[in-house]
Amino acid sequence: MKLFLLPITFFLFALACKKDVPVIYYTDNNIVAHRGAWMDDGLPENSIASLKRAIEMNCAGSEFDVWLTKDDSLVVAHDIKYAGKIIENNTYATLSKTRLFNGEILPTLRQYLSAASGQNQTKLFLEIKSMSYDEQKLNKVTDNILDLVSEMQMQDQLLYTSFVFYILQRVHQRLPSAKTLFLGGTLSPATIKAAGISGLCYDIDTLTVHPDWLTDNSSYNIILSSWTVNDNDKFIWLLNNNTNYVISDAPNELFRVLDKIK
Repeated sequence: MKLFLLPITFFLFALACKKDVPVIYYTDNNIVAHRGAWMDDGLPENSIASLKRAIEMNCAGSEFDVWLTKDDSLVVAHDIKYAGKIIENNTYATLSKTRLFNGEILPTLRQYLSAASGQNQTKLFLEIKSMSYDEQKLNKVTDNILDLVSEMQMQDQLLYTSFVFYILQRVHQRLPSAKTLFLGGTLSPATIKAAGISGLCYDIDTLTVHPDWLTDNSSYNIILSSWTVNDNDKFIWLLNNNTNYVISDAPNELFRVLDKIK
């Protein structure tokens, strides 16, 4: 990735003057929409509508979260609870009675993947979630996800993320060629590489404390990414440090930064 070294003050002035100008959505970018591109259009997070918007914007990726329900349905939602009900303790039939605020039914993983099929620009950053650290339960949610992705022949479009290191190890056990990113922020690139994990995706504050984890990557050659970056200065800092992916609630603003760089 080439370096972008224009002064920060120039960027901030230029961006302020460009608010009413249409955003150019470059195909060559490292921007990942966090829970889809929901912010600018007021869409529900983790909705199919926000996923489709991220694809329309040519985002390099769209991040989302997956849980396993009581009746073994895979659903896309961020929190432990949906509509006040613990996802893992309820059936999909119960959960789906409450629609998202745009009228969508709570998406299943199958529906979500179907909405992203047929295009190659926007990768899917799938965070595997579980309340339990029991290996049998972790295997179940992970295996069910991998089986569905395989059935739909979408392996090349997925990157798997998790705060649970064991989940990523299970992904590689089942699918050695998978791309996996650890979210925990506690392990060095050397440890990530030695464990066979593809890369790290750490919060921006962790990376600013450990800038060497970015600059020393030539020794490890792992995927480097960061969440959740809504600040233009921090985005530019990550660009200058050769980060592969930047996850943001505000992809529009990051594209405005790219517009000035290009």
